[in-house]
Amino acid sequence: MRVVDSVLDLIGNTPMVKLGKVPEVGMADVYVKCEYMNPSGSLKDRIALEMIREAEAEGKLRPGYTIIEASTGNTGTAVSFVGTYLGYKVAIYMPEGMTPERVRLMESYGGEVHQLKLESTSEDKSVAGAEVEIGTRLRCLELESTQPEIWWARQFSNPANTRAHIKTGKEIFSQMGGRVDAFVASIGVGGTLYGVAKALREELPDVRIVGVEPASANYPISGGFYRMPGLGDEVTGGIIEEMMESGIVDEVVKVTNQDAIVMSDRLVREEGLFCGISSGANVFQALRVAKELGEVSRVATVLPDSRDRYLTEKKYTT
Repeated sequence: MRVVDSVLDLIGNTPMVKLGKVPEVGMADVYVKCEYMNPSGSLKDRIALEMIREAEAEGKLRPGYTIIEASTGNTGTAVSFVGTYLGYKVAIYMPEGMTPERVRLMESYGGEVHQLKLESTSEDKSVAGAEVEIGTRLRCLELESTQPEIWWARQFSNPANTRAHIKTGKEIFSQMGGRVDAFVASIGVGGTLYGVAKALREELPDVRIVGVEPASANYPISGGFYRMPGLGDEVTGGIIEEMMESGIVDEVVKVTNQDAIVMSDRLVREEGLFCGISSGANVFQALRVAKELGEVSRVATVLPDSRDRYLTEKKYTT
């Protein structure tokens, strides 16, 4: 059993599990990377550490500064965890309507949480983070522009986000012995899918890359909307646009809130994996791909976060 000098050393190098009960006979093997086993319970620990350390190295983040970020929950929790541990004040701006567990998690780590009103008319209760975070990003932009000693992490456009997940992709390639026929992941702000895709494509030019998005998206990436209409690069331009224009993603598909919930429940009860709803969405689509590819192929995906943030309400949030 390894001994580490800091809890930050526990970020990354998460295990992979081959699903044994959920896949049907005749499908490709499906492997899941248990990112909910990161210290604060999600894969966002990776990007929080990468973004903060890079900002420190570049002199953009100094002692006494406050870190701010717009988030639907996981990045806010991770930034609260890493930022507070490293001695910074942290303020998170999130849209209303996210599960209360997320607020409590951030506050437990020392983050100061500010919730902004959100208007939503979608019948599907899934949440497309790229859309609902726009108001909170505008607030962060205002604060950064008017207050000194503020550093905005900008997960949606920070290149460190993608670089953090290139490491995730290299882990997947190594853990699977270089045998990956397809990789599936929810898009969110794009860092996970883009980073892992870059790492895998460098080694496996023919690997199939599939992005997943909530069915509720008003401006679906699958429909060519890489940014929100009428808003500039400061709040919408970023990783998603770069990723989609690169051509590295073979397809983007929608998954409904209900399909994500049902599959996440199955993962907990049948596979013993205490993962969240986005994990259900990822596996739901991974099984579709596994059925198409058939036996002897291998499909990989990630379980982004822990189920402990969905106890009050089950909702597919990216």
